[in-house]
Amino acid sequence: MKEDDSSRPRRDFLRQSLAAVGGIGLASTTGLTGLAALFSEPAGAAAAPLPSDVIVRARRELIMFHGQSNAVGTGGRPALTLQEIYANVTFNGGVRPGTDPAAMASFAPLVEYDGGHGTGGEVGTNACADGLVEYTAALTGVPFLAQYSRYSAFTGAEGGRPIGYFSSALAANNLSGYQGWKDNQIRLQYMVALMRAEAATSGGNIGWLATTWQQGEADSTGLSETRKTYASKLKALEAAHWTKLCQVMLPEQAWRPLWLVGQVCSHNSYGATSMAFCNPFIALAQRDACLASTYMRMANPQYMFDYFDESAQKQPMLHLTNESHRWQGRYFARAIFQLIQDRQAGLPMRNPALDMVSATITSPRTINVVFNVPAGILVLDGSWVAFTRNYGLDIRDVNNAIVPASATDNNLIAGVMVIAANTLQIVLKADLPATAAKLSLGWGDPAEPAGKAGRLAGPRSNIRDTAGDIDLYVASDHSLRPMHNYALVGDVALTRGVV
Repeated sequence: MKEDDSSRPRRDFLRQSLAAVGGIGLASTTGLTGLAALFSEPAGAAAAPLPSDVIVRARRELIMFHGQSNAVGTGGRPALTLQEIYANVTFNGGVRPGTDPAAMASFAPLVEYDGGHGTGGEVGTNACADGLVEYTAALTGVPFLAQYSRYSAFTGAEGGRPIGYFSSALAANNLSGYQGWKDNQIRLQYMVALMRAEAATSGGNIGWLATTWQQGEADSTGLSETRKTYASKLKALEAAHWTKLCQVMLPEQAWRPLWLVGQVCSHNSYGATSMAFCNPFIALAQRDACLASTYMRMANPQYMFDYFDESAQKQPMLHLTNESHRWQGRYFARAIFQLIQDRQAGLPMRNPALDMVSATITSPRTINVVFNVPAGILVLDGSWVAFTRNYGLDIRDVNNAIVPASATDNNLIAGVMVIAANTLQIVLKADLPATAAKLSLGWGDPAEPAGKAGRLAGPRSNIRDTAGDIDLYVASDHSLRPMHNYALVGDVALTRGVV
C-alpha cells in the first residue's frame, strides 16, 4: 500500500495514536507539543559515546531483529501488519528468509506474513520501522516524504536457542563462532549487498542503525548460563556484531549501532525446583549488561504483554500473541528514536526504561526507592498488569531469599506509596533485620500457581510511569493502549541513609 492510499486500518495503526494527542497535526504547526515530553534530555545515562560514535544518518538504514522464538514471531499468527504505507523494505522472501539465497535475492515491501523460515507470523519489524517514521514526523515536524532515512528490516533470530548458539566465541580473533552466528552473518551479507546495490543506483548511502534483542527463555529453562555468564556473553555478542560484522561489511560507518533489549518475561512457571523460580537471573543479566554498556539499552520488560496459553503443548507460556509482537515493535521504535537524539547530540544515551536506581533505608521501618522515570511520574496501577504482591517488590537477603516479617509471615512489607515523581516509599511491618541486603522487583510471588506468565500472572510489577498519557498505541481492533513504561525486573542493594 503506498503513501497516498486512503485505506484506514493500516494507516491508523500509529497515525491515530499520535493524532490522538495532537502529535502529527500539532508537530507541523506548533513544534514538539505533547509527545515532546517523552524525548527531553537524557535521564539516568551512562558513559558518553566517543566522538566518532555520533550517529550519521543514512538514506537506507538497517534495523535487525535478533534472538530466539519471540524475535521470529512464534505465536504471532495470524500476521496483522499486511500492507505497506512507507518506503521500508525487507527481503523478497520476507522478514524470515532463513539462509535460502532465493529468499534474499531482492527487496520487497516490509510487511508481516504467515510463513517463511520458522513458524512465525507477526514479528514487529514493520511496527518498529513504521513507528520510527511516525515518531520522526511527530517530533520533528518532518513528514514522511521529506524524511531522509528509509529502513530495511529482517530477523536474524532462530527459535529455541541459548545465547551460546548466537555468540561468536569470546576470543577477539575468532571469526567463526556458532551456527547461529554463521546463519546471521549470511543474512546480513545479503541484506547489505542489496542496500549497496540500491545506493549505487540512487546515489544514497547506507547504515546499520540498530539491533533489537529478544532472547533468554532457552537459557532460563535449560540453565545453560548464570547471571554473570549471560551478561558477559550478551556484551561480547554486541561487541562482536560491531567489530566482526558492521566494521567488516560497512567499513565506512564510523559509529556503533544501537542495541535494544526487550527484557525476557521471567516466568515462575518453570517450577519450584528450577533456578528460575522466583529468581529471574536471565532478565537480571540483561539489565546488568545494559547498565554496564555505553551502547546497549533496555527498551521495556515483556511481562507487560499477553502470552499464549501453551499448556496443551505441555510447556509454560513462552510466546507473545500477534498483538503483543506488534506492540513490542512500537516500543522498540520509541526507544530507537530517543537514543538517536542522544547519539546525534554526542550525549550519553539515556535509560529509556523505568528502572530502580537506589533503595535507601530512612528509618528502621521505611525505605525510599528512587527510579529512573522516562516520562511523567510514578504510578501504582493494576488496571493492565494484574496486581501482584507488594506491586512486585520484596526484601531479600544475600542469598536472594525473601526476608520475612516473622516466623508466620513471609512478607515484611506493609505498604508501598508514591511520595515523589520518581520515588516510592516502602513501609515495613517490623524493624528491618540485619539480614536484609537488597530490594527486588518483578521476581515473582512464590504463592502464585505455576504455568502462567505475562501481565496476568507470574513475575511482574504494577509500577509504571505516565508516558502513555500522551503516547498511545492503536491495536488491531482500533482500541487505544497507553504506551506507559513498566518497571524492569531488577534488584538494588539496600543502603543506609540518616536513620
